[in-house]
Amino acid sequence: MTGEDQRSTGQAAARVGLVGMYSSANLGDTAIQTAVMGALRARRPNVEFVGVCTDPVDAVRTFGLTALHVSGFGHAIDPSSLDLVTGDRGPDLWERAPLPLRLTAAAVRIDRHMRGMDMLLVSGSGQIDDFWGGPWEQPFRLLAWASAARRQGKPVAFFGVGVDQLLTWLGTRLATAALSRAQLRVLRDPGSLHALRQTGFAAECDVCPDPAFHLADTGGVAVPRAEAAFAVVSPIARNAWPGNVATSYERYLTALAAAADHLQQCGLEVRFVCSQTRMDPPIVPLIQNAMQGNGAATRTITPASVDHYLREVRGADIVVASRLHALILALVVGTPVVAVSYARKVAQQMADAGLSNFCLDLDTLHHDALLGRVTMVLGHQDEIRSQVAATSARLRGELAVRFDRLAALIPG
Repeated sequence: MTGEDQRSTGQAAARVGLVGMYSSANLGDTAIQTAVMGALRARRPNVEFVGVCTDPVDAVRTFGLTALHVSGFGHAIDPSSLDLVTGDRGPDLWERAPLPLRLTAAAVRIDRHMRGMDMLLVSGSGQIDDFWGGPWEQPFRLLAWASAARRQGKPVAFFGVGVDQLLTWLGTRLATAALSRAQLRVLRDPGSLHALRQTGFAAECDVCPDPAFHLADTGGVAVPRAEAAFAVVSPIARNAWPGNVATSYERYLTALAAAADHLQQCGLEVRFVCSQTRMDPPIVPLIQNAMQGNGAATRTITPASVDHYLREVRGADIVVASRLHALILALVVGTPVVAVSYARKVAQQMADAGLSNFCLDLDTLHHDALLGRVTMVLGHQDEIRSQVAATSARLRGELAVRFDRLAALIPG
């Protein structure tokens, strides 16, 4: 039945609770949810999404969705009432109660919210983890939402999610219990599947490319602008991953400064374009000050949207980046990349794209190795661009098959 048929027969829209990261400051999070919603709407025009996230106000402003806090506390916020909201969910006495009472109250509220939805979809990003907040944050919340949906006889799916770090026994048990309640489990990379299998989780799982690769099919790619040759450097802030500050990060900044100098010597304008627009821009002046060349001649661009970032990287000769989606979004528009990897997921993505030769580990980075990779890319532009274009097309095709399976789960 088509969307027109559904509307002509008065069939109600299927409401899908979309659990994910929605921060507009992190363009990777925005890109994932844009791609997932676009792909499902193309297959099921009558679907309606409810954002379930840690910042409902930001989700409402960015996507125009009704949204609520993933903890279950607070009320749902819809676009028509956004002007009345300051961003504070308001006090809730249960959130300050002892842990057993707080978790019970959260589960009751989550069950109540789930009654207004027809399906639960946990979408994208490294959501299978317990290193931010411990087991009673993300793992517990995933289990509470999945359990509420199953009790109510509603389908549950995990799609394009990554396993980042499960550091505790309890966090692992809660997260895998949540996954066990799903009818469809699709992980974003083979490394995530391997990490999950290491926990003893044996249920059937599929693997697909990162959902952001579908953006080219949902109208997310803008027309490139004709301008002078340039290169993009996209650094990552040290507090983006857990652990103490190490000397390796200082070497990382030094290496990026050397790469910027080298790119200038090659006749390219250097532009700093960050895909995390709140955390990463303060790092740019540190790199500019460390340059031996003309740091003042570089440009710093803070993209206002995913489309803006795509425009800024599409015409570049090369993108040197560390964040996963700073790289993925460059690959989406066919731009050659060199990755400085701070986490398994970055190295995995470069391997999946057939670009392992252009991926360096941040902890062991030396500027000579980075300059060597940059020189190699600049010297083989046509060959690498063809490879990137073919890889992106293949990954979009693999995603399309998985989106068909996901759309088939939506009730109605």
